[in-house]
Amino acid sequence: MPPRLSGLILAAGLSSRMGALKPLLPLGGQTMLSQAIALFQACGIDDVVVVTGHRAEEVRSAATAAGARLAHNPDHSTGMYGSIRAGAGLLTGRCDGFFLLPVDIPLVRAGTVRLLARSFTAQPALACCPIFAGRRGHPPLIHAKLIDQILAQANPQDGMRGLLARIEAARPDQLREVAVADAHIHLDLDTPDAYQDGCGRFARLDIPTMAECLTIVEHLHPMPAKGLAHGRAVAGVAAAIAEALNLCGGRELDVELCRVSGWLHDLAKGQDHHEATGERWLRELGFERAGAIVGAHRDLDWAPGMEPGEREIVHLADKLVRGRRLVTIGARFAEKLALFRQDPEAMRAIEYRWQQAGHLASAVEAAMGQPLAAVAATADGIMAERIGD
Repeated sequence: MPPRLSGLILAAGLSSRMGALKPLLPLGGQTMLSQAIALFQACGIDDVVVVTGHRAEEVRSAATAAGARLAHNPDHSTGMYGSIRAGAGLLTGRCDGFFLLPVDIPLVRAGTVRLLARSFTAQPALACCPIFAGRRGHPPLIHAKLIDQILAQANPQDGMRGLLARIEAARPDQLREVAVADAHIHLDLDTPDAYQDGCGRFARLDIPTMAECLTIVEHLHPMPAKGLAHGRAVAGVAAAIAEALNLCGGRELDVELCRVSGWLHDLAKGQDHHEATGERWLRELGFERAGAIVGAHRDLDWAPGMEPGEREIVHLADKLVRGRRLVTIGARFAEKLALFRQDPEAMRAIEYRWQQAGHLASAVEAAMGQPLAAVAATADGIMAERIGD
């Protein structure tokens, strides 16, 4: 049987640094509290407990409407640990482990929760902590074995952090770090400036940053050195084309989406149907927009007359790069034809893709007002020589 997991959301604080009630501040069409509850529900965790305190009636009403259970901390002004104890008391006997999340860290991705749950399921530890860029963050996944210890200590030194530190010192194998591609495990929306930053980040939750890409390719789905070099070259070419289209063609393309999708396009190289597998891996991590582009980098449902977007740019950039060197579209597809010359069906498919890539290249060059080769040659990660005149 898979472990029973719960979510514990701490929403009892005074919100003094924010100057407004944090749990009910709007975020992405919902509130910070409803986003936090929905995070766990999206991962199949239906038992979510919200701890109230300051302005409890308002928070209670919102939590109930979102499908959460309630705990109350009457001494919420004394610190967070009392809220943890109040919530943990409702979890006794109901779960094998629980995620601990302050309400002002609502941008954690579902993929992070899934990675923690997967690690805990494979080998339960007393605590599984997400780590990104060398730092631990929220939400840790706490084993239910610690609930009695939490309830027994009214005011331990350094609160929950101190409790976990003592466990790690005594039994280091029981506090496990789990690498995640999620900078938001550190993002605390506890001031007006941080809140405004968080609202801006919400719109880009489904696009990894370059730092998050690094975690993906180094820790979650490692790529060989050649694949990484090729990905960086495609990323540079895709970003250069997008920038040129924005500058010369009056477009508003997302340059960073092109860059990260180009870097990750061969994430699952070597797997069957690697483009579909790469897309699935990225969607599991919460990167839907980047995943959709990765899934289309080999076969594209584009036709002349359609305006090229980020998906088409990454597709084209991949056709212009072999290894780290620029290659003409003709040379790239001629190699493919030579490789599959004994397979008539494969050759027909290659010829179709060649024709489509040629039309796409012409459409992009017309929009940029300059040759693709000139733009691509300026890209980061590209070696100077060009193959196949």
